[in-house]
Amino acid sequence: MEFGQLEAFLAVIREGSFTGAAARLNLTQPSLSARIQQLEQSLGGELFHRDRRPVQLTPLGRIFVDYAERALGILDAGYTAVREAQKGTVGRVAVCCPFSLATYLMPEVVNRFGQAHPQAELFIEAGHSDFAVNQLLDGVVNLALAAAFPRYAAQTQTLLRLHDEMVVAVSQEHVLAKATAVPISQLWQYQLIVIHWGAAFDAYLHSLRQMSEAPGPTVRVPLPAALSMAQLPNSVTFLPRRLTNVSDLVELDVPEFQFDWDAIVVTRRERQLTELEQSFVDIVAAVWHRTRP
Repeated sequence: MEFGQLEAFLAVIREGSFTGAAARLNLTQPSLSARIQQLEQSLGGELFHRDRRPVQLTPLGRIFVDYAERALGILDAGYTAVREAQKGTVGRVAVCCPFSLATYLMPEVVNRFGQAHPQAELFIEAGHSDFAVNQLLDGVVNLALAAAFPRYAAQTQTLLRLHDEMVVAVSQEHVLAKATAVPISQLWQYQLIVIHWGAAFDAYLHSLRQMSEAPGPTVRVPLPAALSMAQLPNSVTFLPRRLTNVSDLVELDVPEFQFDWDAIVVTRRERQLTELEQSFVDIVAAVWHRTRP
């Protein structure tokens, strides 16, 4: 299995065709097809349904794609580290964090870090918490932010814990926007926009809805879509308090709704931070405490 084979495999997925992938990689189509065939031979099965347009992954291909992406990510991180050492780069901090934290925490952190270290490179990638921790454990990044789940803490070294809480959020035009002491049962009368915040929160929300005789339907969407849909006057969603405060949404007063939503900043176990990385962690702490709701 070679780098070029993995690169060709992922290019076909991104372009949706062998022709587009060949053009992307500046290869002839026979050369690209040969790489895919060699990869399939090493894996013992076909990766693509070639008779469909756009080209679609087989079950084997769907299993393999995540591993191929992670393998290329690790190789790219190693290449970058070697290149920086050869160039004598001042320094680099590589971080992965959830989309929610990237939305409301990272802008100010990036601004402060740039002012403190104008010659340093800051690389930030966003994804869900599982993705962030996997990127850290694979060595693609050296710092990660994630939901403070015990399984993440057990795999990593916690550097910082950031406390937040989930709240019920609605648009400013919502009929409940200015209400006080809203009962849980009243929420189910509106369109629920639900983001996957993890199994623990899903279970908590499910238990609340079970207590209602007519809980109504839900819409499950990714965070960016949820923020737009929550602006509709008949919608209700659930967000970290800090994200609600910067999203032009209103936090409802729902006394029965209480769910802590802490995040952690982590690195690999027994790893020592560089001075730049420690500075980044210190800036995250300072921004978090300064912007406390």
